Amino acid sequence: MPMSPTSTHHRPLAALFLGALMAFHAIPHAHAAQSDMDGRRAKVPTPAVKTFTILPPFDTTVGPSALTAMTVPARQPKVDSQDAARAVATAYLTETLGFPASEFVIKNVVTTSSGVTAVYARQLVHGLEVVNADVNINIKNGQIVAFGDSFYRGTRPSQPDLAALSDTAGSTTTGKSPADALKALASFVGALTPTIVNVTVPTPMTTSIGSDAASDWHAAPVFEIASEIAEAPVPVRYAYVQTGNNLQLVYSLQLQQTMHWYHGHVNVQTGEVEAVNDWASAARYPVIPVGEQSPEKGPLVIVDSAAVVLTNASPNGWHAYTGQTFTTTRGNNVIAHPNTPEENDNGFPDGGADLDFTPFAPVFATANPKDYAAGSAVELFYLMNVAHDLCYQYGFDEASGNFQVDNYGKGGIGGDAILALSQDSTGKNNAVFMTPIDGEQPKVQMFLFDLTTPNRDSDFDLVIPHHEFFHGVSNRLTGGPANSDCLSTQEAAGMGEGWSDMFALAINVLDNKSITRNTATPLAAYVAGSPSGLRTYPYTSDMTVNPSTYSLLGTNAYQEVHKIGEVWASMLWEVYWNLVDTYGCGPIEQANLTDGNAMWLQLVMDGLKSQPCNPNMVTARNAILLADLLLTGGANNCLIWRGFAKRGLGTAAVGGVHQDSFLVPAQCALQ
Repeated sequence: MPMSPTSTHHRPLAALFLGALMAFHAIPHAHAAQSDMDGRRAKVPTPAVKTFTILPPFDTTVGPSALTAMTVPARQPKVDSQDAARAVATAYLTETLGFPASEFVIKNVVTTSSGVTAVYARQLVHGLEVVNADVNINIKNGQIVAFGDSFYRGTRPSQPDLAALSDTAGSTTTGKSPADALKALASFVGALTPTIVNVTVPTPMTTSIGSDAASDWHAAPVFEIASEIAEAPVPVRYAYVQTGNNLQLVYSLQLQQTMHWYHGHVNVQTGEVEAVNDWASAARYPVIPVGEQSPEKGPLVIVDSAAVVLTNASPNGWHAYTGQTFTTTRGNNVIAHPNTPEENDNGFPDGGADLDFTPFAPVFATANPKDYAAGSAVELFYLMNVAHDLCYQYGFDEASGNFQVDNYGKGGIGGDAILALSQDSTGKNNAVFMTPIDGEQPKVQMFLFDLTTPNRDSDFDLVIPHHEFFHGVSNRLTGGPANSDCLSTQEAAGMGEGWSDMFALAINVLDNKSITRNTATPLAAYVAGSPSGLRTYPYTSDMTVNPSTYSLLGTNAYQEVHKIGEVWASMLWEVYWNLVDTYGCGPIEQANLTDGNAMWLQLVMDGLKSQPCNPNMVTARNAILLADLLLTGGANNCLIWRGFAKRGLGTAAVGGVHQDSFLVPAQCALQ
């Protein structure tokens, strides 16, 4: 049903100008895992140590049996200051794990709604970061409640003579050069072979242990490469990669291209690509149909920005930053414009002094999308800003790595508003969100779908841009905002797709009161041009309609990130509805934790912050259980367990061993 200002279930999440596009509520590794991941080339070495431990008394299998007696607490005060949490984490790293202070650096300190402070540490060896050696420590009231650990314990290599290894021109007589490394990375990811590789040294090399340049990933790179295959200069730093019980000295490069942003690590001696991750998270929608609903079923509505801007998240509104104001689709959170083949159509839509964008309204039924390129950018600007403000309410704030030019002195690193390209002509039948580390600008690219005549614009199938936005959230929150490589294994990347599907449905579809958990809910039916949409099964609790369970991950058909994501989203769907059926559903932007949908999103966000780098479904489930235990005292323990167990992720499920377990803790089985 279309959303209208007079509807009793109308929510103030509309746009400066927006169509009411309401969908029915019904969208074990070897030493290195390598996959195509739908065009995303990845190689993820496995550390010898990789654990996620929940410490007693925080046992997620135990929880209150009387759910009816639950009282959701108000948001708890942040008992642990960041300095105190940093001290606790440092003491644990040095005294318990036995790593000298010179062998790690605290990258981020982030708080959750339950008062937990998550501290993210990166290991240093000879002053260089080990890019896949991380510890995340979760602290509440001065007590460590859980931690993930992938620090390297093996024999240390001899300290490299970096000054001798490469001279100021980047040439070398003892191994491969930075230019060789770029060519090796380009070959690995299937990019064009570069013919121009100009290596420069922007700052003097720093080799002292623990120095700022060695331990701070935002410090100036050792080298910089200009090449025609890169959209921006390629920064190059020295680092280590752990492969099992070995450390490999590598060049770490960031290769930014139109559709990809590769974080690659190339062996200094051999030129082998030791590890690579693509910071672009593609919500690729293949031709297999799975959805319903389109803008043609409801008119555009005009909404004042005062009704949708959440001022705690955007204190200067959506069209200003750092003393500057704009009348176009740019501001502190989002910079949006079309990217069509027609250069004259690619300027910023200008709403004038009154910020009135209504002249750009599209006519979907009769017009080709090229006729409303400006309206598409307005829509994308609105949708990205709504998602920014909404996620801020649940803890995706400045210190957690959100996307803003100006962070208002609230922590984190600014200068990273989303570059949002509507009707991007560099692709089709797809959408992409690229998530570099905090302080570096992310990019979302929204393409046209040619599955119908005329083509359809993915900006106007609301689940698609919001799916893309949440890729940025899950990548920034997992492992901390200084690390965008923590959803790079196939299962972790697949879960990224699932989180994005469910987030998009939760804020666009599932609060429609006519929908129940058993309503078959397709995803992205508008762009598919089909009522069945673009996923294998519609999302529903009806196992006869959607039979997805954990064991599907062990089949050949599910060795693909979007397929994996469908399974994970089906599990999250069950948890969502267990909470909503118990506590009800309210306006999700109000973040009222007495509402089941708000509680669900808060637990998902807190779980993302607490889980280890490159989680599997078991560890991600445990992080959500832990989030509930810390936020509510475990009041939702059984609701969560039953949701996961219904889809095969019960108490006997083992990470990496994709066999179904439908068991729940004993006290949950008795209720």
